[in-house]
Amino acid sequence: MTRQTISWLAVLTLALSVTGGCDWVREKLGLGYMVVAPEEESPEWVVQQVLKASTMEPFEDAWAEYQKYLHSSELTPAALQSWETLRFPALRRKHTCFLRTEEGQYAYEVMERVEERDDYMQLRVSCKTTDVPTPCHLFQDPEQDGKWRIKMNCLN
Repeated sequence: MTRQTISWLAVLTLALSVTGGCDWVREKLGLGYMVVAPEEESPEWVVQQVLKASTMEPFEDAWAEYQKYLHSSELTPAALQSWETLRFPALRRKHTCFLRTEEGQYAYEVMERVEERDDYMQLRVSCKTTDVPTPCHLFQDPEQDGKWRIKMNCLN
């Protein structure tokens, strides 16, 4: 390849990453991608719903909404207690670090999408107060028609 060809490829890659034309290229360049209006029931949509629930008041209403996005394996009494008393309150304390309201209500930036298996992935979400993206673990839930749901932890 000539220098000119390499230069054009670099310009093309940069253009795709800046315009949002290719999320994969943006991710590989460390630029991430903005989530504003994701497809319903996609992993990005579930994370957006989790963020919406974290902003609700009073706590009881927020907790009721948040539980809708927990994987069915997380619905045991012990697991629910951990989510309600530790993980969900932690997210409520820091949810504003994830939100990019200048991009749209409940918008957030995914820095990396890691697809571990067909039924499990991580979305690593940018937080304004740290350089390290925060993971959200999502699994398809066979007890909820294969919908993506959170398990282990999500943004907390």
